[in-house]
Amino acid sequence: MQQNQNNSIIQKPLSELIADQLKWKIWHESIQFGERLLETDLAESFDVSRSTIREALKILESEELVVSQARKGTYVADFTDQDADEMIELRALIEAHAFSQSIRHLDHKDVKKLEDIVAEMKVKAEEEDWNALFDLDMQFHSYVVGLCGNSRIIKIYDSLQVQIRTFLMHLDKYYSSPQSFYAEHKQLLEALVSKNAHTVNRRVKEHIAYVETKLLGQQSDKELKEV
Repeated sequence: MQQNQNNSIIQKPLSELIADQLKWKIWHESIQFGERLLETDLAESFDVSRSTIREALKILESEELVVSQARKGTYVADFTDQDADEMIELRALIEAHAFSQSIRHLDHKDVKKLEDIVAEMKVKAEEEDWNALFDLDMQFHSYVVGLCGNSRIIKIYDSLQVQIRTFLMHLDKYYSSPQSFYAEHKQLLEALVSKNAHTVNRRVKEHIAYVETKLLGQQSDKELKEV
């Protein structure tokens, strides 16, 4: 299995590998939102041609992680409150349904996989490693959605992975601690293991609505201060 994963990495075009590296830098805030990306500097940094960098940036542009402005250059896209609100709504629509459907296909092997992810989340929560927690969140949610049995929902969700991961990097300001983020996933796993569709649906919506409530609360506070 590991050999197959290594082969797939080796076979990736250089432009895709660089695009992945740039995503990692953005998600770990080595590159900031709104920052200009210069082809010359990136080509020198990665020791590749400018055409390869151009291809990598086109990949990121197609994933809406960067924007290209005529005669101005390429910039990391800003992530607004509206973007967050739309992502919350979309995740609620897809995940509430997919999680409820997934319990019909959940077996002991799947439970073990999810338990391992949640156990790792506990470790990263104790280390206060938000970036690792967000990566594990992606693994958890993607794995469960992948069990729903609807190939089109899975395909749509897969196409949103970059935007969801970009959304996640903003969540640390909404949670009181990494432990509370971990605790929500432990509760989600318990709901899935119970195989009670109503409980699963409620837990998923509570998990997503928690952030929405915090986001709207912050917006309201901001509006009051502006009055």
